[in-house]
Amino acid sequence: MTTFLLNNGFMRLIYLIYLLLFTVIGCKPQQNMHSPALVLVNDTELVLQLDPGNAPVETPLLLKLSVVDVEKVTGELTGVSMYMGRVPLTFSKTNEGWQAEFLLGACSDPKMVWQLSLELSYTDEKKRSIKQQFQSSWR
Repeated sequence: MTTFLLNNGFMRLIYLIYLLLFTVIGCKPQQNMHSPALVLVNDTELVLQLDPGNAPVETPLLLKLSVVDVEKVTGELTGVSMYMGRVPLTFSKTNEGWQAEFLLGACSDPKMVWQLSLELSYTDEKKRSIKQQFQSSWR
């Protein structure tokens, strides 16, 4: 009888560990596959891309801006679907143009819509504003 109770208790313990292990693994967020860059703007003057294009939250993202005769780029991101504060963007000049690395926070909306606002200052003192929306993802 004691052996039966010991074996039964041991089997319950193994079953509990099994359930905990697969529950933890099953609840782990899916790893976002690196998707190709998303072209946000492509016109005769410039190309603006978001990399990776699926914009996974809490992951480093990169905005790439290919443009000529620009001496300064400033920008920010704000939430459209819900208030998420303001994410300032700091652009640096590269051989290919300009780029800014940033993170997006996770929220309750798996496909959060963001508003990107950029201000370009050209060498001839002209300015151009760009506003573009995109979605982030956490699924």
